[in-house]
Amino acid sequence: MMILFLMLALALLFTAPLLIAFRPAHIRNRREAALELHRGQLTELLRDREEGRIGGPEYQAARLEVERRLLVADGAVQPEMNGNAKLLLIATIVALPIAAFALYLPGSTPFVPSEPHTQWAARQTAENAKFDNIIAILRAHLATDSNPVDLSQGQAYLAEALAERAGAITPEALKLFQESLVSAPANASWRTLDEQRIAQAQAAGE
Repeated sequence: MMILFLMLALALLFTAPLLIAFRPAHIRNRREAALELHRGQLTELLRDREEGRIGGPEYQAARLEVERRLLVADGAVQPEMNGNAKLLLIATIVALPIAAFALYLPGSTPFVPSEPHTQWAARQTAENAKFDNIIAILRAHLATDSNPVDLSQGQAYLAEALAERAGAITPEALKLFQESLVSAPANASWRTLDEQRIAQAQAAGE
């Protein structure tokens, strides 16, 4: 239970910085924000001219453009931002981590069935049995086949089955891939598989 409270505390802690966005604002609406922006641009232009970064004609043209935008912004009518939605936004920010945390509580998702370990184990056993059956058939086939091409194909398929069964390219599987590649015709469909698997095994061993 302690870990659940720690998870909730961390979720709220990481959300807390968002509340900084709701600190008291000095600008009441978009009109005042635009005016402040353009006034700052005029100040910056004057500084650039005094420091020689722009010439006189460029300064005059830029200043006229900013002053034009300043006049347009000054005449705009915008509704005052009174912060009516602030409480709703704060409640949403606080509720989001709490709701996400609640999904991890026992019984919080009753309509999502869990998979018992016994069912998972039974499925894994069935899959392993299927691979074991395929491997046994391929081994029996290789023991009686004398055709080099068929033997090469069987070695490639047996090696792949062994790799799938183990979840990695085992030494036996690597040896079979290498033997299959030696006898595989140039246009054999399994030749690419042999080359890829041998390259993967070599890369994993580096």
